[in-house]
Amino acid sequence: MATTYCHWHADRETGLRCSDCSKAMCVECMRQHPVSIRCKECERAYRLPTYQVSASYISRGVGAAMGLGVAGFIALRVIAFALPFVGFFFFFTMMGLGYVMGEGVSAAVNKRRGRPYQYMALAAVLIATSMHLIIALFSLSIGSLFTFGGIAIAGAFAWRRLEP
Repeated sequence: MATTYCHWHADRETGLRCSDCSKAMCVECMRQHPVSIRCKECERAYRLPTYQVSASYISRGVGAAMGLGVAGFIALRVIAFALPFVGFFFFFTMMGLGYVMGEGVSAAVNKRRGRPYQYMALAAVLIATSMHLIIALFSLSIGSLFTFGGIAIAGAFAWRRLEP
């Protein structure tokens, strides 16, 4: 059997070949790939499809965030008239709101994850809670602290749903 030498280092014997171009390579020129090894020329930045961002997914996510934000705003208004936000019920409502916003954006972008989608879910929460936020900013009372806490909880739940 013939001895093969590294394509870039002619003095190094090797038995390794690139899975893409079949060039002989030494351990120094070898690059790990999710399914095989590649040479340094064939190496490409590999990003899982779950974390890829494209213009179509951005537009779908923004549309979903806006729609969910408006729907969440209406739902919070209906809940506020039907049941007073008292005690821990408010926090549970905010947890549910954050979860729904995160899942809604995730479903709209085909279960993709990443920072841009997290910001979209956070924007949906802020749209949904905008009335509560405005009231809390102008009143600045003890109840405002609960409101800020609830909005923070909703944002945290939405953020975690799309974490990479």
